[in-house]
Amino acid sequence: MDKEKALSFLKENQPMPNDKNLNESLISMYDEVRRYFLANPDEECLPLFLNSFGEYGGMGVYQLVEDVILKFKHDKVVSCLLDALKSKFNGVKYWCAQICALFPDEKLITPLEKLLNDSSQDIRMSVITSLSQIQDEKVITILKNQLSVEEDDEVKDFLIDVIEDVEGNI
Repeated sequence: MDKEKALSFLKENQPMPNDKNLNESLISMYDEVRRYFLANPDEECLPLFLNSFGEYGGMGVYQLVEDVILKFKHDKVVSCLLDALKSKFNGVKYWCAQICALFPDEKLITPLEKLLNDSSQDIRMSVITSLSQIQDEKVITILKNQLSVEEDDEVKDFLIDVIEDVEGNI
């Protein structure tokens, strides 16, 4: 594996197929690319990884990508997340919302807030978690507003718990 081959693979898989259409050889190659960039961090892979997530878990490999993402500077990751959160692909939105929790930043509040209207419960739950990591008074207001409009009981219960935690830490 070399940089050009790894980048080429990521460019061809924007995003990866959903888990129903994902085969072992494709996810093995993705994992090989992940391991390459873990050992050889290069900022060029950052936006490509953030836009590579297919729907669901990628046979357990997608959650390991955060180890690569953590190799880069906070501001660079946040900048790339701002773009990736606009994706039309659920897998990209879900995983990037998850990664936002590792890079709490006021710049992410507005794009995360927009995703609170997403039809996917998983995306909304990830967004709530990431928002809760950002130390800003606006977050409480956003979470309370979401509680007043949220229709899913599981998400409502989660919101109540998160609001209590965030208020307790301010």
